[in-house]
Amino acid sequence: MKNFKLILFLMASIGMSVVSCSKDDDTTPQDLIPNINFKGGNTYISADATVTVGEEFTIGITASSNANSGKKLASVKYTITSNNTIVLEEDSVFSENAYDFDYIFRMDNAGEAVFMFEVTDKDGQKKNISLTITAEPGTTPLGDAQGLEWQRVGGTAGTGLDVFGLKWTSNLKVVHAVIQKDAATKLVMLTSDDWNNFTTVEELMAAVDAAEDMADYRGISAEANGTYDEVLGVINGDEYFMIHLTSATVEVSQSGTTIKIYGESKK
Repeated sequence: MKNFKLILFLMASIGMSVVSCSKDDDTTPQDLIPNINFKGGNTYISADATVTVGEEFTIGITASSNANSGKKLASVKYTITSNNTIVLEEDSVFSENAYDFDYIFRMDNAGEAVFMFEVTDKDGQKKNISLTITAEPGTTPLGDAQGLEWQRVGGTAGTGLDVFGLKWTSNLKVVHAVIQKDAATKLVMLTSDDWNNFTTVEELMAAVDAAEDMADYRGISAEANGTYDEVLGVINGDEYFMIHLTSATVEVSQSGTTIKIYGESKK
C-alpha cells in the first residue's frame, strides 16, 4: 500500500510538471512584444491620408511595455521613406514603461512618403506601425476681376499699364496700339475661354509658363472704336496676371488722339 501511494505522488508531481511546462510553451515571442499605436481623433492623422504641400500635420504615437514581459521601453524611432530612399529618421532613447508624443511634420514637395514608427524594449523586442502620406499642391482661388483702363493721349506714354509691368509708347502705322513688356518678364496670348475657365492661380501659372513669350501685343486698333475679347497673360515680378481686354475708344482732338482701352484683370 505504501508503494502504491508513492507511485500516485510521483505521477501527480509529473503531472504538475507537465502542466507547468505547457504554460511556458504557450508564451511565444509574439506575446512579449511591446505595444505601439497611432492616436486617433480630428487633430491626428492615423491612417493613409492626403495633405497639402507646405502645410503642417500631426501624427500622435503611444507606446507601452508588454504586460507579460514587463520590460521597459528603450526607444521609439521614426523613419520617413520616399521613392525607396530614407529621407529622414530620428531615434528617441529613454527608459520608461510608456511613451506618448505628438510629431509635427510638413512635406514641402508633392509626392508620397511612408512614415514608419518602431518601438523597442530593454529585451530588444520590437514592433512597428506605418502609414502613407500623399502631398498634393494646394490651389489658390483667383481674385475677383478688377476693372482696368489704359489711356494714351497723343505722343505721351500710355497710363494704367505699370501694375502689369507693361508699357504703351507707340502705335503702328496700320494702326494698332503696341503693348510692350516693361518690368514684366513674360507676356503671352491666352484664349478667350481661359478668362472664365481658369479659377485658380495654379491654372493661370501653368498656362502662362507653357505659352510662348511675345515681344509685344498689337491687337487693339488705334484709329477706331472697337469691342474685343482678348486675353493676355503676364508675369510681373512674382505675380501672374490674366488681362481681359473688352473694348477701346478713339477720340481725336486738338491735343492729339486719345485712345482708351478697357477691360478687367485677375491675379
